[in-house]
Amino acid sequence: MPLTHKAASSKRKRPVYREVQMSGRGKRRLGKQSKPTDPSDMYMLADIIPFESASGPNSRSHARSSARDVPAATSRAIAWATLLPSLMRAYIEGYGIQEPKSEELAPVPGPICSCVDKSSHTVTCIFKCGIANYDIVYCKKCPEYRLPLVLLRSHLFPMTPEVPGIAIHVKQMFSLNNMFYKCGTSIHKIARWAEDEYEQKAPASLKGRLNEALPVYNRVVLSVKKELREKSGVVLGCAGCRFMSGPKPIAMDGNFQHRRFARNKDPEGVVYPGDDAENSRYWSISPDETIHYPGSASDGCETFSALQKQGGQSKKIDQTGIFGCACSRHGYPVSLVDMYTPGEQFSYVLTGLLKVINNQSYGSNIMLQYDVGCKIKTALENTPSLACIKDAPIAVGVWHITGHKPSCQIKYRPRLVKHFGLTDGETLERMWSFLSSMINMCRNMSPMNRRLTLTLALDAYAAQRINNIGSLIQRKHKRAVDMLDHAILTLQNAGYMGNLSALEESWNNHVDNIEGRFSAGTARIKRVADARERLRVAVGIFDIIDQAFKNGNNGNNRTQNLAAQKETAYKQIKKKLDIYNKIATRNTVIGFRGTYGDDVKAIIALNSDFRNDCNMLTTMDSNAPYDAYHGLQRAIEEFAMLKDEAASVIKHGKDIVNKLDVVVNVPSPNDIRERGMIVMWKKQLEEARRWAASQEEKLSGIADGSKIPVIFKGSATCIITSYE
Repeated sequence: MPLTHKAASSKRKRPVYREVQMSGRGKRRLGKQSKPTDPSDMYMLADIIPFESASGPNSRSHARSSARDVPAATSRAIAWATLLPSLMRAYIEGYGIQEPKSEELAPVPGPICSCVDKSSHTVTCIFKCGIANYDIVYCKKCPEYRLPLVLLRSHLFPMTPEVPGIAIHVKQMFSLNNMFYKCGTSIHKIARWAEDEYEQKAPASLKGRLNEALPVYNRVVLSVKKELREKSGVVLGCAGCRFMSGPKPIAMDGNFQHRRFARNKDPEGVVYPGDDAENSRYWSISPDETIHYPGSASDGCETFSALQKQGGQSKKIDQTGIFGCACSRHGYPVSLVDMYTPGEQFSYVLTGLLKVINNQSYGSNIMLQYDVGCKIKTALENTPSLACIKDAPIAVGVWHITGHKPSCQIKYRPRLVKHFGLTDGETLERMWSFLSSMINMCRNMSPMNRRLTLTLALDAYAAQRINNIGSLIQRKHKRAVDMLDHAILTLQNAGYMGNLSALEESWNNHVDNIEGRFSAGTARIKRVADARERLRVAVGIFDIIDQAFKNGNNGNNRTQNLAAQKETAYKQIKKKLDIYNKIATRNTVIGFRGTYGDDVKAIIALNSDFRNDCNMLTTMDSNAPYDAYHGLQRAIEEFAMLKDEAASVIKHGKDIVNKLDVVVNVPSPNDIRERGMIVMWKKQLEEARRWAASQEEKLSGIADGSKIPVIFKGSATCIITSYE
């Protein structure tokens, strides 16, 4: 049971909090902060940081001189790292004493040791609703009752690890943390905001102290969440993938905007306990998780050279970017790898995949989607640690496949490859967009803080994806129904709905002939084919920009930028068209139409001869509805995947609720730390129940099959007979 004031007085003495002055939101303004007059109140760094002992009478002076030899920032970093496990315990114990409340305006009394000789220090306490100075009683002799730990048990996060002159309430720290990490508000602007909010000048040291304390606060919170998960058995991961029985698509991509300057280094000798283990949820930072692949990227399409870039490395750049793997269906981040080279080398791809298959939610039951997926098959076959996924289905994202040569498109376009449904493979582009606000912030950070910042951003992005997963699956279901309607109507009008086996045979023959249709044997054919391919890529780029330009939600600046890009892309089409016409005129080739004229508008028209010639889903002598045929097949696969995902989400919610139910329904412990964990678990249980009920309401019809079209298998293919 929680210690009452009377019970505490008979067991342990409580710290004395003497209010000096109050200010902010109707309170009196804060006067000049008093300074401690007793020299013994100056808490020595050597009392926190363990130094090597020196024999002889001068051992104390040797330790103090060693502390002075260490730079101040490094000393504080070492002190924070040493204090971190104790801060984590104190944070939990604070919840065991009393759950933090936003309206608090005084430190919450907590336990204190029974030592007679205690110290007192005046601390400026910043709450959500005001600022106050309090004399905080602590003990120098007892490690668990040092000033920072006494403050944190009272729901006040210390701004320094030694003798903090400023402490911020944990509810306000949560708000400031969101302002800095999620909203991208600078520390300087936060200090200016505090001055306006509390109607007084912020303490001069607030900016510098907050800049150091925010990362430590996040490490404390992450460590607490990790301990809560481990003791309750709750598993983090994509709710839609965790209990799927079928293969789970994984998207991969690199981002070279998230580079980091080499001038900022981690403090020497600073290791935060548990920090690597917590960050390893996403990051491959252990040497055992790194795969070094010496092979070249000669396989596949020569149009893409992302895996073959050489040179361009700057001495001023340490990390050149990050390579990521994420759930391709729901966008949940799975693994990240720091890149140190100009291109997306095989080592990063394979290291990221090793992290994926070691994740208990995925394992080897995966499919792969990558911008240059046509190049990674050989690398998977030659990597023993990834032998379990060497035969995994591979596709290229729908945005990038148009840049590949026709032979690659016919093999790796996700709309033509079995098992992928309507998965577009571009989920990482959405994640990079979410992380774009962190680019400038992270470039000047140390490696340790950069990884922490991106981990926090990934946690926020993952929470956003999980919170909206029910609505996402509903939208996917509606899209699959629309595609199914269109495919059936088209096939019926073409007379193929009752004879899909003949259409399937015709398509297989078309695939066999596609290599000869778009590529070539002689130099003359190759010149014409390459020129037309470059023209096709230029038209594809124009189409992407034009589609974005027509989006009604674009702002003024984006509309102007897209208009300029569209004009540039139009000029590129004109340039490539002129080149193609010249080559086609000089090299007449049977099977090619020849020149297309000088009118660019005729080229980019929806039903132009050029588009028809470059469409792999059409043939020169047939108008077979291959597009509708593949739309039907992918829609059928999509419905099966959606049913599997919806059932997984519902089961995931019930699993979390059941595990949290077990840990909260125990007799009330006497230990305040255990009480604190139960308070946190109860809060998590309330949120889990609300989320699980919401997802079940949205997805029950899809999970039980009542909203899935009725399908039966015919002679060689699946036929839709009825659907709601």
